[in-house]
Amino acid sequence: MNYRITQFASLVIMILTLVGCKSETKKQDKPVHVEGVQYAGSLQTIMKGELDATISLTDLKEVPNLYALGAAEGLQGEIQIFNGVAYNSEKTDEMVNIDRSFDDNAAMLVYAQVPKWKEVKVPAMVKSDGQFAIFVKQAAQEAGVDVSKPFPFMLSGPIAKLNWHIVDWDENNPNHNRQSHLDSGLNGVLANQFIDILGFYSEAHKGVFTHHDSNLHMHFKTETVNLAGHVDYIFLGSNMTLKLPEQ
Repeated sequence: MNYRITQFASLVIMILTLVGCKSETKKQDKPVHVEGVQYAGSLQTIMKGELDATISLTDLKEVPNLYALGAAEGLQGEIQIFNGVAYNSEKTDEMVNIDRSFDDNAAMLVYAQVPKWKEVKVPAMVKSDGQFAIFVKQAAQEAGVDVSKPFPFMLSGPIAKLNWHIVDWDENNPNHNRQSHLDSGLNGVLANQFIDILGFYSEAHKGVFTHHDSNLHMHFKTETVNLAGHVDYIFLGSNMTLKLPEQ
C-alpha cells in the first residue's frame, strides 16, 4: 500500500514539474519589451579599437516594432532595423549586400521600441544638418516628447542630398578615427531620391551613440532598399516628413 502511495506521489511530482517547465517556456517565448532607448557598446570604445560584439541581434529578433542602428562586430558593416525588419549592409567586392537576417552581432547598437509614430511636416526653410537638428528638438518638445532623455525619430521623403558610408574595417589597421572609418569601406552621395532615415537624438550621449560634435546619429535606406548605411551629411528636399514617437 505504501509502495503504491509512493508511486502515485512520484507521478504527481513529475506531472507538476513538466507543467512548470512548460509554463516557464511560455514565459520565455513572450515578446520582449524594450523600455525607452537602450544601447550596447559605444563609439568611444570603438575608437579605442575595441570592436568585439556587445550584443547579438538574435536577442532582439522577437521584439515587435523594433528600430535600431549601429555598427557590426569588427566594423564589418552597418546595422539598420526598421519596424522589426533588418536591412544590414556590408561591402562585398565594391558592391553592397543587404542582409535581412538577424544573424549579425553588433559592436555598438542603439535601439528602441516604437509602436506608433506621430507625423510632422518639415518646414521648407529647414535644409541643412544643423537646421534639422534644431527642428527635431523643437518638434519633439511640441509633441510632448521628453527631450532631456534620448529618443528615436524618422525622416522620410525626397532628400536633396545625402552623403553616406558603409564601414569595412581592416582588422590590421590600428589607427581608429572618424575619417579612417569613413575611408575604410564604401561611400557615396545620393541626390533627389526618396529615402527613410532612422535617427536617435540625445544631448547626453556624445561619444556613446552620437558623435562627439552632434546630438544625432542617423542611418538610412532607399525606397528600393538596394542601399542602406550610415548618414554622414544631409540636405533636405521639399515635402519631407518627420516622425516622432507618439506619446
